[in-house]
Amino acid sequence: MQRIRILVVDDEEFNLKILAEDLERNGYSTVQAMDGRKACDILQKDRRFDLILLDRMMPGMDGMQVLANIKNDIHLMHIPVIMVTAASSKEEILEGVAAGVYHYLTKPYDIKLLLALIKKCAGNSAIRK
Repeated sequence: MQRIRILVVDDEEFNLKILAEDLERNGYSTVQAMDGRKACDILQKDRRFDLILLDRMMPGMDGMQVLANIKNDIHLMHIPVIMVTAASSKEEILEGVAAGVYHYLTKPYDIKLLLALIKKCAGNSAIRK
């Protein structure tokens, strides 16, 4: 069985490293990007991702801009996006959901909840093989 590939996007190196290590320890394959532009570059070259974990607040191209690019690309729009962010106001959450995130998870997040969400994506056939 092929491992689920996840693109992890966060501008904080520590957050990126910890999240990727947690996912890999739980059997997932990760590719990491430290900003929105890099994430978009990766997605243009490699579209074989099953899920994207996306920070919202990043310098330059923020997570909402990355999400818009994903949702406007016929080759990427099917990939579920879980926004993992400190932006936790009701308005920010509603904006993310309206823009098409699969789930909006606020930091600090619980790794067990994140892993459950990833399994839910797979169980709902949101993650395609």
